[in-house]
Amino acid sequence: MNCSIELCAQLNDSINFQIKKKLDSITNYNDKLSFLLERGDYFLERELDKSKLYFENAKSLVLAEDLRNQAKILRYLGSVSYRKGDYTESLRFYMDSKVVYRKLKDTLAVADLFLKEGRVYKFLNENVKAIENYRKSVNLAIKKNDSLLIGRCYTSMGGSFRRLKKLDSSLFYYDKALVIFQKTKNELRLSNVNNDMAILYAFQNRYDKSLKVHLSNINFIKKNHSKRNVGITYFNIAYSYFQLKDYKKSLLYLDSSETIANQEGFKHRLSKVADIKSRVYYKLNEYEEAYESHVLFKKYSDSIFNVRKQKQIKELELKRDFELKKKELEIEANKKELKLKSYILTTFLILFFVVVIGYLLWRDYKARDKRIRDRLEKEKLKKEILAQKVKVSESELKGLIADNSMRLEFIKTLSDQIKRDKDQAEVKSVKMYANSLLMKLQQQVVTENRLSLLQDKVSKVNMEFDQNIIKKFPDLTKTEREICLLLRLNLSIKEIASIRNSSTDSIKAVRYRIRKKIGVPKNEELEKYIQML
Repeated sequence: MNCSIELCAQLNDSINFQIKKKLDSITNYNDKLSFLLERGDYFLERELDKSKLYFENAKSLVLAEDLRNQAKILRYLGSVSYRKGDYTESLRFYMDSKVVYRKLKDTLAVADLFLKEGRVYKFLNENVKAIENYRKSVNLAIKKNDSLLIGRCYTSMGGSFRRLKKLDSSLFYYDKALVIFQKTKNELRLSNVNNDMAILYAFQNRYDKSLKVHLSNINFIKKNHSKRNVGITYFNIAYSYFQLKDYKKSLLYLDSSETIANQEGFKHRLSKVADIKSRVYYKLNEYEEAYESHVLFKKYSDSIFNVRKQKQIKELELKRDFELKKKELEIEANKKELKLKSYILTTFLILFFVVVIGYLLWRDYKARDKRIRDRLEKEKLKKEILAQKVKVSESELKGLIADNSMRLEFIKTLSDQIKRDKDQAEVKSVKMYANSLLMKLQQQVVTENRLSLLQDKVSKVNMEFDQNIIKKFPDLTKTEREICLLLRLNLSIKEIASIRNSSTDSIKAVRYRIRKKIGVPKNEELEKYIQML
């Protein structure tokens, strides 16, 4: 809308009157708000002044507790100011909207606002700040897996790197955006990236290629994009013609871009158009028109980039930083308060449970102590009986060992006697010799039976020990376990050799193997170690 101040005021009054009249006919709060937001959004791509009026009415109507619609209205007003080139005002609305969306914990909305703030900084030629905002937006969008928003950020990052003349970085991000939009088959966004790529070609002085891309894309943009984007594309075409020294065509497209920028109230584009026009007129030797265009350029440029506006932006940034810091401190204070309450409650609960558990433990201790005492008494009695049995068995065993020694001695004597008698015997005395030998052998059988009884006694006394030693030392052979049983009875090597009918060297070798297998230290007696088992 391009009009005088008085005429604009009258038109605004007329539109406001129509809006209020319509609102009076709607009774429901939500319906009123929906009407204002829908109409404001409709005019956003058509008449910015009308759009702003609808959103301002919505702002005055929205309830304090309706945070979601508050944030939405602020974001819309930021977009209106952005399109009109009022970047300070746009930043203020975007920042206020972001504060509300943070309260609502709407991550995607906050990410979108970082992108929008970045674009404002881009038009203020603060591209480093712009890129910082785009990156914040990308980080949040990745968490929510929003590929469209990520692609839009990459497109904007390509533009800011291009303005910083970091053309490799610019191309890198454009390529990333193209991959995303090709994968999602988003033709609208693809056309945006192609337009930006064409601008990049212009930065590389490849104006023929830039112009070719823009002209091939212009019809799609007219059908599918906003008038604002059409005006920007006209300007880019005009700039390429200017660099290619086709000044007449350049002026033609600059006029078209200027018409749309006037309709949109897009000061930033009007400033750029006036700048290029002054240079075109200068090349055409039309110096008066060149001067007038230069004056317009300074006028628009000063309205956008003057010192006062820069101070306002700085104040907004400081205010935003202060609010963020204040919010962080409030969150920290709330956390500490909550933690303190939690500690107090936890302490009381711990004390209560300590008392309850202490009582239960005391009661359980008493009952367990009684059970243990009873069990110890029974165990003591069992041990005494078992010790008595072991003593008796050991006594019997030693007697049997003595008998076994006698048996061995007897066998030796008998062998000697048989040898002597054999040499001296006559035929007539053979029967008598045989009978005498049979009687002596019978006696030996009795002794052998007593030896078997010895083995039974050993097994009976040491049955539990044998099972225990098998479990602890499964590598021991049967012979080694039997020797362990005899060592447990504190028998000497000689006595064991007699029982086993083996040599003392053989028993010593077995003892050595036992010591090695069960890991008895050299400074400890094997018998004592086995008895402790």
